[in-house]
Amino acid sequence: MRILSARITRARHLRTDGAVEAMVTLLVLRDDGGEPYLTDLTAVVPDRAPEGASLRERILASAKLAHAAGRGHIRPRPRSARRVA
Repeated sequence: MRILSARITRARHLRTDGAVEAMVTLLVLRDDGGEPYLTDLTAVVPDRAPEGASLRERILASAKLAHAAGRGHIRPRPRSARRVA
């Protein structure tokens, strides 16, 4: 599995929990060289990380880990985004 693209589509601050919840869309290339696919995941990370990675980096790392663990909704890529052979 290789992540080709990652996009944060929606994010909100959960003040009572001290966290940020974000919807992330990953474009993933299969190990077997098959057609890349899109997967949608929800990531929740702490809103502050003293001396740590940026918020964006933490959100994307959380989404990638969730995908590797098998969580997420997989959907086919739109035809307009597919490669022409």
